[in-house]
Amino acid sequence: MKTSLRSAVIGNFVIFQCLWFAAILGAARGVQWPVLVALAVMLLWAWWHGSAWQSDLRMAAAGLAVGLAVEPLWLAAGVIEYRLQWSAGLPPLWILVLWCGFAVTFNHSLAWLCGRPRLAAAFGALGSAGSVVAGVRLGAAEAPAGLVALVFAYGALWAVIVPALAWWATRPPSGPGASDHQDREDTGRGGHGLA
Repeated sequence: MKTSLRSAVIGNFVIFQCLWFAAILGAARGVQWPVLVALAVMLLWAWWHGSAWQSDLRMAAAGLAVGLAVEPLWLAAGVIEYRLQWSAGLPPLWILVLWCGFAVTFNHSLAWLCGRPRLAAAFGALGSAGSVVAGVRLGAAEAPAGLVALVFAYGALWAVIVPALAWWATRPPSGPGASDHQDREDTGRGGHGLA
């Protein structure tokens, strides 16, 4: 692995951990701006290291779409309540930004899950359980139906979401500029060799 690629991947991993803590600890303290700063840093880091910004924005949009689709389901089922929610049925800004950042990692530090749907499903089921329990314990959310119900609800859906995002990260874009994507695929994922 090239040094610049290694630093880009490691940086993405570290910045995503900072994004997660900015989201969770910010929400627990009633502030949302730290997660926005962390996402901006994540995207700038990737751009600085030669990532195709269109691909990262495409993945961020996919993350936002998934978050807007699944978060209301968990909220309606009563398995989770977030701090700083806009309403009972809408997730807060910080969780949606977290979805965006998570999706972007499939172009970088989670690219190893692309093309490995079973591993991605296991990663999604187990990783989501740890993440959501930690979020509740740190005060960013509550589990009205209990942690067991929350873990099962999250794990089941995340076992589908993570492979889907990994698959989406490998799909060529359509429309204007799609041929540029093929050029990047020829030199590696996102323009920096992550296959």
